[in-house]
Amino acid sequence: MEQISEIRDAVAAALERRGLDNREFLRQIRSGEQDDGPYMTGALACAEMMAKPAARH
Repeated sequence: MEQISEIRDAVAAALERRGLDNREFLRQIRSGEQDDGPYMTGALACAEMMAKPAARH
């Protein structure tokens, strides 16, 4: 899995591109204070899924 700091930054950057301008919230995402929030929970689940090899049927 990617470094968690890279995932945090990617989530914050994606929110900024979508128009979120709450600087305190973005700072909290980047610092890890929002790791249990829905944005980071989803991002971490996605990163974990992407890190697994594809299942063969």
